[in-house]
Amino acid sequence: MAALQLRAQLPSGSVAPDFMATDLNGQKWCLYDLLAQGKTVVLEISATWCPPCWAYHNSHAMHHFFEEHGPGGDGSAMVLFVEGDPQTNTNCLYGSAGCNDVTLGNWVAGTPFPIINSDTIAKAFQIKYFPSIFVICPNRKVYEVGQWSAADLWEQAQSCPVASGQNNAGLFDFSAGTPIREVCDNLKIQPGLSLINLGSQALTQATVALQWNNATVQTIEWSGNLGLYGEATIAFDPYWINAGGTLETRLTYVNYAPTDDEPQNNTHSTGFTAAQNFNTQQVLLKIRTDQYGAETYWELRNETGKVLDSGGNQSVGPNGGGKFTGITGGPGAYGNNMTIRDTLALPAPGCYSIHFVDAYGDGMCCSYGNGYYRLYNLDDPLTEIISGGMFRAYDDRGFGVGIATSTSESASSALELELYPNPAGEQIVVDFVLPQSARLSLSVVNALGQVVLAQPPFTAESGAHQRVLHTGILPDGLYWLLLLSEGAPVSKKFVVRR
Repeated sequence: MAALQLRAQLPSGSVAPDFMATDLNGQKWCLYDLLAQGKTVVLEISATWCPPCWAYHNSHAMHHFFEEHGPGGDGSAMVLFVEGDPQTNTNCLYGSAGCNDVTLGNWVAGTPFPIINSDTIAKAFQIKYFPSIFVICPNRKVYEVGQWSAADLWEQAQSCPVASGQNNAGLFDFSAGTPIREVCDNLKIQPGLSLINLGSQALTQATVALQWNNATVQTIEWSGNLGLYGEATIAFDPYWINAGGTLETRLTYVNYAPTDDEPQNNTHSTGFTAAQNFNTQQVLLKIRTDQYGAETYWELRNETGKVLDSGGNQSVGPNGGGKFTGITGGPGAYGNNMTIRDTLALPAPGCYSIHFVDAYGDGMCCSYGNGYYRLYNLDDPLTEIISGGMFRAYDDRGFGVGIATSTSESASSALELELYPNPAGEQIVVDFVLPQSARLSLSVVNALGQVVLAQPPFTAESGAHQRVLHTGILPDGLYWLLLLSEGAPVSKKFVVRR
């Protein structure tokens, strides 16, 4: 019965349709009136028969959000719960007695926020599945979210533009032009954002600067006439970056003044790091699913965006993050709590990215299991180079194959490592040379990836060093010694044989 259609509904960033509705207690609510008070409205549209809706209701995430930020909290937000199925009557909200369809329990008991029975609101927001949850900002823009915690809902609410003062403008809805934050060789970015008037005085002039590592690379002079919550799009020229750093957009003039009534919304910063580098074109991808493996999908892409490989549930697809609940299958869907290993054969040295999608919008870890993804060089399947799993709807990672990035140079040159004797018997000697002082950790893993020997982390000065590991307690077999320096691992294979 759950509505699991994979079609888009009211797009995020749209203007929310207004509505006037009466709750179960007879109180009337007008959406635009609430927004005009500067409140952010969280709208949850559910159905009494919907198991994911009932599970989210019983998580009390919305209850906690309302208690902290509703009228009894800081007063900055309002929550409205809507039963949006036209087939169910009001009695279904109170339980099975008098319900003309299916209900999973009493939705009213203990609920502190207003409950509205209205399929009209569901239709106005073009609902295609339950539950559908929206954060609606005071400027009437609507953003669909997942079944998030109270903290995550508040984080989204804080990104809303809120009017205050007279001469006040802000920068919102920033996009770098790419979801990737790891720079391999060269990464093309094309930043854009929204300039919004948040003051009672009309906005007629603004100067917006784009800075890379504190150096201004472009300045845009905007002029026009924006009333309260009026919005203009600012688009910068394409810009290429070839190393890690900080990208910042800065509003330097508002109506010809070098500051305005609320300067904290006048800047936006995004960090970029150097991409990890693989020394082989054979990359091992290891995935551990959570309790909802069918929600996972991934794609491997080259630097032009062409899809080279993919896996997981094709019904979710590359754009299906954070939208669908209750998914139990689909073409290519993974099982729950299972491990998948896939060899990715890269066609040539160059820059690549891997794109992960979670249909529910809670990543692969850690709300419903300890899922993850990890990428390894195929010739060293024990030392992960890229890993993740804690994200929301999407996670995009860039990496290089045979590319000399600053990260790969650092990792390869930071340590000179030698082991002897090899094969080892009762002990093995580790010789290494550091170009500079570093904090190190030393461990040994077996062919199953289990750590079987480890020394406490230590700090070593630049120069030559030697450590002795007692391998007499280890069974004969193949092992890897891992020396970790400032996050860059160096590994060597060795054999124990007596």
